[in-house]
Amino acid sequence: MKMNLAYIASAVGGKLSKTADAERTVNGFFSDSRTPSKDKLFLALVGERVDGNTFVPDLVKNGCCAILDNAEYMPEYGSCILVDDVRESLQKLARFYRENELNDTPVVGITGSVGKTTTKDMVALALSSCLSVHKTIGNSNSQIGLPQTVLATDPNVDCAIFELGMSMKGEMERISRCAMPDISIVTNIGYSHLENLGSREAIRDEKLKIAKFSKKDSILLLNGDEPLLRGIDKSDKKVYYISVEDDHNSDCFAYDITETENGVKFKASVFGKEYTVEIPAKGKHFVINSLFALATASLLGCDVEKCATSLSNYESDGRRQFVYEKDGHTVISDCYNAAPDSMKASLSVLGSYKKGRRIAVLGDMLELGKDTVLLHKEVGESVKEFADVLITYGELAENIAISANLPQTYVFKPDEKEKLKEFLQTFIKENDTVLYKASNGMKLSDVIV
Repeated sequence: MKMNLAYIASAVGGKLSKTADAERTVNGFFSDSRTPSKDKLFLALVGERVDGNTFVPDLVKNGCCAILDNAEYMPEYGSCILVDDVRESLQKLARFYRENELNDTPVVGITGSVGKTTTKDMVALALSSCLSVHKTIGNSNSQIGLPQTVLATDPNVDCAIFELGMSMKGEMERISRCAMPDISIVTNIGYSHLENLGSREAIRDEKLKIAKFSKKDSILLLNGDEPLLRGIDKSDKKVYYISVEDDHNSDCFAYDITETENGVKFKASVFGKEYTVEIPAKGKHFVINSLFALATASLLGCDVEKCATSLSNYESDGRRQFVYEKDGHTVISDCYNAAPDSMKASLSVLGSYKKGRRIAVLGDMLELGKDTVLLHKEVGESVKEFADVLITYGELAENIAISANLPQTYVFKPDEKEKLKEFLQTFIKENDTVLYKASNGMKLSDVIV
């Protein structure tokens, strides 16, 4: 992104300050006043505890420029843009940029209850073997992060890959209007944010809004193994289904899935053509993520064989199911997010290890709404199949322990994090495999030893 203040003000309907340098160019944004940049535009966002407008005078005095929505803090010097709402203006600017600068750039949008970031990374990896690609960095998929990702996209790339997340009703509609994907992927419909949305059907309906502002005849790639996504009526969209169940009624599916020493190998049928794929990551959920990548590659006219080969170089981003050796034992670190489906998937990965004890350290799954106790108990019913030892941390996770009824179970309360860490330091032995899994809010990564 490189645009001047006059361009931004015009795109969002903002008003330049009297002393503004209309031709001043910025190449991005920042919203943390503690890390100012004179080359970027300060977003004076109003949060629950901090009003970004209050920082504008000092930042502008020190040479920065800003976009703000409270005229009370508009300085009589420097370069600023006054708008009605900073957040909405950022989204409006992204929409303008998408429609005018990226109109000819194919955009892939990815959402789902779990697997968004992994799928995004796999799609990017596959396409990068044939195309120049811009993708969402990390998981900047929110009402603030997604617009900035759109605006950071060079119009000269061959393809842009955006991750879209939401936690409440209305969010997907706002950010999908910024992205307007040509290919929209819905990885699954889980239980994340059930507390805010009320039902899995409501989650599905919100996720499907990813394609609401896409062009006519744009494409929807859906998880065919999820009954809630079957039979979707999108008359103005092309709908294709992806499956890991050897489902010949799906447009793309996997078969002959086998676990290898370092990951998983399978055959992929992609729109009627067969490919051999090997992923250096354990777990069946990685299979469907890679199928989404190959389906996207095929739809964009890439050499799918070449894209399939590139997937053999996949690496975790270090926060999601990151597997490594430490002091003689294996660590499976997966503490960024947790929902029943992803919890069970991680447990199945733990179960694939045969050397030493399989230890599951599981914490609370958050934002599951009224069925949270039941959903924790459902996870507990899966534990015995994959783990030799269960260790829980948190009030909700106690329900996992109750349901699992595993002979070797240890329960730690929410205020016993240090006690848990000390226990793990003496309990874990050489050749053990230890899974750490919980919602990010539990900060379970703090106890990894």
